[in-house]
Amino acid sequence: MVNFLLPITFFSKNYTNALAETVAMVAFPVFLVMILLQLYRYPNRLKSIVPSRTAIYLTGFFWIVQLLVMAWSYGTTGETILTTGIIHSGIILAGWTVTVYVAWAIIQLTIITEQDERAFLKSGLIGLIFYLLLTVLPQITVTFNISFFHHYVNEIAHLFERHWRTHAGYNFYANGSYVTTEGRVNGFEPEAAFLANLLGVVYLPILIGLTATGQKFWSWTKKKGTDQFLNVVFAFVIIMILFLAKTTTGILTAGIAYLLWAFWANKKLRWTLVWLAVMGVILLAVAYLKVGVIHNTLNQFLFAKQGTDNRLGGTIALALTFLTHPIFGVGYGFTSYFILQNVPLSTTDNFEFQHVYSQFGYPNLSDFLGWFASFGLIIMVPAIWLLFRLLARTFLVKYRLPRLNLNEEQMAWHRGLIISFITMVVLAAFSSIFVIQVFLWPYLLMFFFYRKHIMRLEEELQQ
Repeated sequence: MVNFLLPITFFSKNYTNALAETVAMVAFPVFLVMILLQLYRYPNRLKSIVPSRTAIYLTGFFWIVQLLVMAWSYGTTGETILTTGIIHSGIILAGWTVTVYVAWAIIQLTIITEQDERAFLKSGLIGLIFYLLLTVLPQITVTFNISFFHHYVNEIAHLFERHWRTHAGYNFYANGSYVTTEGRVNGFEPEAAFLANLLGVVYLPILIGLTATGQKFWSWTKKKGTDQFLNVVFAFVIIMILFLAKTTTGILTAGIAYLLWAFWANKKLRWTLVWLAVMGVILLAVAYLKVGVIHNTLNQFLFAKQGTDNRLGGTIALALTFLTHPIFGVGYGFTSYFILQNVPLSTTDNFEFQHVYSQFGYPNLSDFLGWFASFGLIIMVPAIWLLFRLLARTFLVKYRLPRLNLNEEQMAWHRGLIISFITMVVLAAFSSIFVIQVFLWPYLLMFFFYRKHIMRLEEELQQ
């Protein structure tokens, strides 16, 4: 059963906008069935998915504060298309709350032993291989103007691609899919940046952890060196796709992930990565000067990016929204109204603002500031404290690992997962400067997976 957890999350299409996205995805009913099956098979595990008193109190506190703040904001904004509305906001927020619980519960019920942990990661990486071969690779060929896969790409997009709401003159999918319309790779995500987040934040840290510790992972290889080579190649494939996605998020995520990889790697791998980085920078510099496609791509998405007015204006407006409502925020689903009140006029002279954002609502284009603007310090300070507390526990466990008298293979496994977790947190924190939906299934599953591993090690250290 554990083998299906990550692969099912690749199918990210949501089938209604009336609910939270995750509740409207195919993974939600699948996970509910899995939970029921696990409880039927192992009734004694029921106690493992009963939330602690602290979790219940924190959730209750969160909901009371948010309902009061949303009621206040609704009194200020009134009924307007610029906000989600108090009823719809409550429904969606309830969906996100259920999603967090279900993601935690499914990990609690299915990941029990180290064997389960290995099966979870192996199935995720194998699923990723099929995802890249069957979905992303054909999309890459389309971006190079190879028309052979156009029909195939559009057909699978029709079945599985997650879409934003579209408006007249503003449709990422007008030609049948995001790729054939925008010429950028997105997998089944609504746009390229979200594929970059999925690959860079969820899957690349796994490979960084495996290669940094040089461990034997795949059962069908004979030597540890073969594993290392395959995982290094796999990591480079993901980094290459992050560049080919043609998005600032992907390019910067690839760069930061590479630095973290070199930092965590053993001495031999570190020097290899440094040497490859130097060669890569030299080749990229030459290509930037000599190859028009490379030159235009780097300018368009990194060095001389155009069309950033809305991101800049939205970021400034979110900061002002938070600064004017620092304690309680403005409530989930209500930031759009206040963004439009605070957005600098100098950033509004563009089609996207005038024909979409100003009429239908301004999305949060910086999730980090969006969380503060929505929830305020009263929610965000405890949330950040809990995350840093978990990170501190992680570093403490890493320091105490030698006390367990583990063999080399076991030690490498634990160190690899700790490295993967810390790398994921750093990359997620970076991506939150832009947009990353951390409450989607893959992010939550991986977070609770790493958290449970740390807690299991703590229990072993206490014995």
